[in-house]
Amino acid sequence: MIICRRITVALIGLLSMGVVFVSPAHAQTNIRFILDWSFQGQHAMFTMPVDDGTYTKLGLNVTVDRGGGSGDTVAKVASGAYDLGFADIYSMIRFNDQNPDHKLIAVMMVDDKSALAIEMKASSPIKTPQDLTGKTLASPVGDATRQLFPLFAAANKLDEKSIKWINVSPELREPLLVRGEADAITGHLTTVMLNLQNIGAQPSDIRTMAYIDFGVNLLGHAVVVKPEFAARNAEAIRNFIRGSVHGFNAMIKDPADAVASIKKRDPLVSADVEKDRIKMSLDYRMITENVLKNGASNVEPARLEGSVKDVAEAFGINKVPPASEVYTDQYLPPRSELRIIQ
Repeated sequence: MIICRRITVALIGLLSMGVVFVSPAHAQTNIRFILDWSFQGQHAMFTMPVDDGTYTKLGLNVTVDRGGGSGDTVAKVASGAYDLGFADIYSMIRFNDQNPDHKLIAVMMVDDKSALAIEMKASSPIKTPQDLTGKTLASPVGDATRQLFPLFAAANKLDEKSIKWINVSPELREPLLVRGEADAITGHLTTVMLNLQNIGAQPSDIRTMAYIDFGVNLLGHAVVVKPEFAARNAEAIRNFIRGSVHGFNAMIKDPADAVASIKKRDPLVSADVEKDRIKMSLDYRMITENVLKNGASNVEPARLEGSVKDVAEAFGINKVPPASEVYTDQYLPPRSELRIIQ
């Protein structure tokens, strides 16, 4: 009885000091999160908050799994296999049109600028979009660049039907180009260029055509979710975004630690390559004047609406979805918490 009284007194004292004990099993919300691709440097913004306990402190038990392309990611989130995903926002729009009963919505824009591109050898005769006519391109079916190729073709008056595609697994795409078994490949610049470097190719060996430089003004990757899940777990989504912004800044501040976080998930990745990939991703996709001025996930409605209209036309979507059905800022924390360090 005396011991019980002492414990009670001690607990009252701790509570008066602001220390509150909560059952972890009750407090934690499980979040199953799938990436767009295999583990790469820029994904550290999601793995570092797992490693340093930030997500846990925010009441989340987050698991991060590799993906197989944006098309695959959105399908798995829509099916309920995952709660959240990291995917190209336009791949999500196409999926929503094809699956109106299983629509997703973006709740955090991570890439303020698209890095979708076509890559070929510098010695290739392909120098303009029209030079792709009749050529053989290789890409995984679910890759965002492959899925959005119709938009590139439409913007450049290229006969899409003349293109022959080789369906290839992610790890074989770049070797196929190096061996000359494909005239060109499609993929994110920050993925393809560093993967090519990892197998011995030099930047000067490769020519690229970035979609954004050829009439396709797109945003990039976003965190996507089923609207019903977001509505039921609003604070969990908000805290996931808080934790991811922390990870974004931690990745900027300490790229070496970011790479170490990725190597925990895939020990075979090259630390040097992934460090370069982080820098390229930040410089090309993730940090723009808009992001530095306004913080993460500052989406201009007019820009989004214009790009959605362009994508809808290229995909043959008759009913163009309003921007409000594509992206919402209602789950963002206050903008003061979305600042990105320089």
